[in-house]
Amino acid sequence: MQIPKISVLILLYNSGAFLRETIDSVLAQTFSDFELLLMDDGSSDDTADIVRIYKDPRIRYERCPRNFAETFNRGLSKAKGKYIALFDHDDIMVPNRLQVQFDFMETHTDIVACGAWMQEFGVSSNKWLSVNEYDQIILEFIDRKAIYMCNPTLLIRKESIDTHNLHYKQGYYFHADIKFWFDTIKIGKVANIPEILVWYRTSKTQTSKQIRLELQKTAEVVFHELIDYLFSGLDDKEEVKSLLIKDVMPVINEMTDLSFFSNSIYFSLMREIIEGLYKNGFINLKEPLSSQLQYNE
Repeated sequence: MQIPKISVLILLYNSGAFLRETIDSVLAQTFSDFELLLMDDGSSDDTADIVRIYKDPRIRYERCPRNFAETFNRGLSKAKGKYIALFDHDDIMVPNRLQVQFDFMETHTDIVACGAWMQEFGVSSNKWLSVNEYDQIILEFIDRKAIYMCNPTLLIRKESIDTHNLHYKQGYYFHADIKFWFDTIKIGKVANIPEILVWYRTSKTQTSKQIRLELQKTAEVVFHELIDYLFSGLDDKEEVKSLLIKDVMPVINEMTDLSFFSNSIYFSLMREIIEGLYKNGFINLKEPLSSQLQYNE
């Protein structure tokens, strides 16, 4: 088999109920130059039996010990494509998903990763209409009110993953994907394509619904990391940095600790502060901070 243009990476765990629909939607893509990596994270149901039904040479299946982050990282390392497309084991790709994202990345060489919009189906039918531009993605990432990136729609350059050692980190649990996105936007620009390319299955038994509060706490760790990262880009010579770090933030943090306002209000306030710094030219959200620091050096 020749080196494929795209590696579609799906983590499996007891995926038997909907796996055939998911695999069929990948094999039905109008863009055919791909491999399908099915990384089984220790399933105990009929997942492996379902995969064996398929004889398509583009499918590669591997069973791994139960460890969500390690299984994902192993999939990244085994991917051969120029791009890696992430996907969930119970969702459905629209037929032209890979073609649309491949064409976009080929013509936008400054973008390291792109996502797209999603349509829910199952117990709910909402549309996930993510913001599109890099600066707005960063701002919505902080505020958490809009959809900044939809993980099952991600297409990322394999070269960027290898060069910067991007991977799922231990300790972030089911929000390792948010940490992964944060690490990605630090090394390069990301964008969203304003088109529904994935149908996202919703059910009452989804992990995200079962342990929502615990997941929210884990996600907030990443949001705090992003805020600290953006503040680090402020010029040490500017008075605004001293004012912010020494005077403003200690008061805000203390009021948050004393429950004067909720975490939701805290992050909305942080978004307002960072957007104000951006609009007044103190930070640049048009380019990754890492490239700005490198240029300044």
